[in-house]
Amino acid sequence: MKKNSVIKFFLVAVALIFVFHQLFAAFYKPITTETAVFYTTHDGINITGIIIRNEILVENNDSGVLHFMVDDGKRVSKDGVIAGVYTNESASITLSQISRLKKQIADIEDILSFNDIDASNLQLINNKVTANLNSLVLSTSNGNYSTVSDNAAELLSSINRKQVAMGQTGNFAGQLDSLNTELAKLESSLPAAKATISAKESGYFLSKTDGYEKTLTTADLDGITPEFLGELKTNEYGENVVGKIVSDYEWYIAAEVSINDSMNYKIGDALEIHTSVKSSPILPVTVQKINISENGSKAVIIFSCNEMNTELASMRSGPMTVVSKSYSGLKVPKKSLRVVDSKKGVYVVSGMQAKFVEIEIVYSNDNYMICKRNDADGSLKLYDRVVVKGKNLYDGKIVG
Repeated sequence: MKKNSVIKFFLVAVALIFVFHQLFAAFYKPITTETAVFYTTHDGINITGIIIRNEILVENNDSGVLHFMVDDGKRVSKDGVIAGVYTNESASITLSQISRLKKQIADIEDILSFNDIDASNLQLINNKVTANLNSLVLSTSNGNYSTVSDNAAELLSSINRKQVAMGQTGNFAGQLDSLNTELAKLESSLPAAKATISAKESGYFLSKTDGYEKTLTTADLDGITPEFLGELKTNEYGENVVGKIVSDYEWYIAAEVSINDSMNYKIGDALEIHTSVKSSPILPVTVQKINISENGSKAVIIFSCNEMNTELASMRSGPMTVVSKSYSGLKVPKKSLRVVDSKKGVYVVSGMQAKFVEIEIVYSNDNYMICKRNDADGSLKLYDRVVVKGKNLYDGKIVG
């Protein structure tokens, strides 16, 4: 009996030891690793950029109903017609209908000219139909009724293209004849405009002004100082101002910075400015001027730029980052750095062993390092498991 109790005790002890060992192996990690990834960071300063452009106010001095021929944010050529002035609102409604019909006609003509059915991708077309349907439903549910008409037209166009891709083109010729007949009828009923408004210069037309068009000008960049920006005020315009044209030539970004930050730049420096603008996340710029405040504590740096688009034309200010230098390479935690025989490096896990590899640090802060990428044998590689935490490490140590 006593013998059986000893055996049972022994078996329980062995089982407990086994369980403890398994738990220890599962939860105890002699090392901690992180993966080396490719990364890019920048040296620079964060600013609030104020945009300075050549802007021409668009004025209308004739009474009547104004109908714009150019969509907001679209480019217009010099002497191009921006808007027409009509005696009543029905003419403007007719012009909107004419514009809609012309778009439908152009769309159907484009569809009929496409006869390479085998080259069409039905899956992509189906995705387009679904996306346009979702946009229409979303606009309706959110109350964005101004976009419903455009959403419906895009949905119809995508459905028509699907029919063509499936070889169903029988009804389009009849639709085209009907639309052309309706267009001719509307154009014949349209009265002549009392007056037209033309663009004095080429650029981007915007139907809204912000009051800074006559204050923030490119004529006197020397006068844009910290004191000037601190006292900046908007102008009030009369009802005859119906928009503006933003020049697409050279324009400027002004930013107030500390005097210490300004000393890192000089006139003529070619840099990059990173923005939150989707169409222009990176702008190539040149330092044009550095205007110091009267007390010498601040400065305004003025950067010149030659890239322009609809988003930039409608923007007056926003958060930006002036990038002096970019650093790219393999990112690893700062605490993974080791010094072995006076050589800087990190330990990586190779198989079941720790392996020391030298690194060349191109950038470092309190949290991480960026190491130069090197494809030679014995160098740090992309996706290497870098040891962040571990004791008594040496080449060949079993860590797995």
